[in-house]
Amino acid sequence: MAYSGKTGNVYSSALLVEDCEDAFNEQVIGGCTQDVATGKVGTYCATTATVTIGATTLIASEVISKDLSTYDGIYWWAKATISTVADDLELHLSQHVNCATPEETLAYPALTANTWRQCFARLADPSGVPAVISVGVYQKTNLADATFSIDDIEALKEIDGIKSWTLDYTADTLDATDFDDAGVKAYIIGSSGWSGSFEGYKETTPLGIGSEVYLTLGESTTAYQNWIGKVIITACHPSTSHDGIVTYSYDFQGTGALQSPDA
Repeated sequence: MAYSGKTGNVYSSALLVEDCEDAFNEQVIGGCTQDVATGKVGTYCATTATVTIGATTLIASEVISKDLSTYDGIYWWAKATISTVADDLELHLSQHVNCATPEETLAYPALTANTWRQCFARLADPSGVPAVISVGVYQKTNLADATFSIDDIEALKEIDGIKSWTLDYTADTLDATDFDDAGVKAYIIGSSGWSGSFEGYKETTPLGIGSEVYLTLGESTTAYQNWIGKVIITACHPSTSHDGIVTYSYDFQGTGALQSPDA
């Protein structure tokens, strides 16, 4: 059971870890390419085609140089040509070449075949990754031969002091009534959209309005219990009271896809 509202978080302030605009080439099993057809963010993505390999195998890794010690979680886009269940795949971060002895192993959520998914996982110990030099995709379960794509790996920070958030995920209904409906209104579904707000105590520098940021709204610390997407911060409402506590609330407008949490 996820105790929603007791251990939720809001994450933002992205640091680009790897843009995946070219093929992973540090260590590859089966071949990795710069995918020119199906990139999700930017122009391309990195796509690895596996051969017959067993479980607990690093599929591909890439050389990077990042200090993640002040960040709290990792966000990335993932896709596979087969459906997977949660924990079949992992994203590895290592301070050693070829992702050897990774300091962080971040489980993928379930993937639906041929469908991009936004993913997020908390870092277990950010202080342990001050000098990450390798990022990789790891097959934990023995899967069928397939291709696995990854794009836009970002590090996110927990926004300190936040105590609550709300989200409105809606769809428009369009009036499609015509003479055949004999005076009874008929509707069709229109565009969907999402917006919301979050608030808490002032513990960090305020977010700037008009900025476009990655946002993860955590319902709990349970894996995959997150709403994930990109938003525009549309308003900031600071306030203070006689007790000296300064609070901030923010309004945001979602832009693009919203990833809903798993059960």
